Amino acid sequence: MLRIKPVLSDSSTISLSAKEEYRLLIVDDERDILLTLHELFSPLYTVRTAESGAQALAIIQSGFIPQVILADQRMPGMSGTEFFAQTISLMPHTVRVVLTGYTDVQDLTDSINQGNVYRFLTKPWRNADLLEIIRVCFQHYYLSEEKTALMQALERLEYINNEKTEILSLVAHDLRSPLSSIQITAEIITNGVAMGLTEERYEELGKQITASTERMNKLIKNLLDAHALEEGKLPLNFVSMEVAQTVGMLLKDFIPKAQAKNITIEYQAEANPTISVDEVWFYQIIDNLFSNAVKYSPQGTTVLVKVSASNGNAFVSIHDQGPGISEEDRTKLFQRFSKLPSRPTGGEKSTGLGLSTVKKLVEKMNGRVWCESNTAVGAVFILQFPVF
Repeated sequence: MLRIKPVLSDSSTISLSAKEEYRLLIVDDERDILLTLHELFSPLYTVRTAESGAQALAIIQSGFIPQVILADQRMPGMSGTEFFAQTISLMPHTVRVVLTGYTDVQDLTDSINQGNVYRFLTKPWRNADLLEIIRVCFQHYYLSEEKTALMQALERLEYINNEKTEILSLVAHDLRSPLSSIQITAEIITNGVAMGLTEERYEELGKQITASTERMNKLIKNLLDAHALEEGKLPLNFVSMEVAQTVGMLLKDFIPKAQAKNITIEYQAEANPTISVDEVWFYQIIDNLFSNAVKYSPQGTTVLVKVSASNGNAFVSIHDQGPGISEEDRTKLFQRFSKLPSRPTGGEKSTGLGLSTVKKLVEKMNGRVWCESNTAVGAVFILQFPVF
């Protein structure tokens, strides 16, 4: 099994594996040239030949993806430039070489601009020159692949580093407030006897501590869930669910949140489609979207929840009468750690993690979520799942 070691200009080497991994496609309308080139390269590479651009495209679409293509420029039906242009979207990293007996400057310019051509070689050629050019092309391809992989790894490291910075900033900011509240409340309780606190005041302080710890727990849970989603470690247990019935039951749990701000819940079930989702996380998704609707709605307004079905899909929409969301802000809605200019109308807190997690959960359950809004008439968040 032959191994080829392309030599770099700095005398370092790259070890290439078996020739089957090095695929060369040769395109020329002259059969004699194809036979000659096949004989020349087949001992070194896996070679396929085609007598036209259309035949070469069919070979590629059948699953043969070459790292290097050697094609004649002047061919009937489809020129080498036109053929190369059609392969760019299919194989952006493939190295392309034009074989031509012409010196037409425009043809060469078109090949560079349209066909992303790496090298040119004129007919007649010297076998030694052609062998060297194709060897360099394979070397160039694998160096480009390694560079691409390295850049992707660096981008991933930069993403992870930025994410850690965001998390540290988020934790430092959002945990400091409830921790300070707990500390102050604990000091008041400790000095309660001296201050002459009543039983009712003790109860009130206990509720404040409970609320602060709940906020901290929610933040930590959101962080853990988001991390598990990113790592693909959040298990989902799919069950069959009737949407209208389930959403109707869930809304009963949200009545206290709405009543606390004198907000009316209006529910319209136009259909009762069945979907396949994780029951626990579906509840969390509805809870998040409904809580946001209440959070950003003024007192005395209405939150409208609708269930409908159309074209094989189930829809759940949650309309609020809050300040609405601008088009620019809607592009940031589902990004991690994103906080928008709008502020909760009752002083509620936000971690900037919820909608990002919602989007990932919905997509893992084969659904979609998006927001439609006009800054004058509030916002509507829409869930879409395929009917089961």
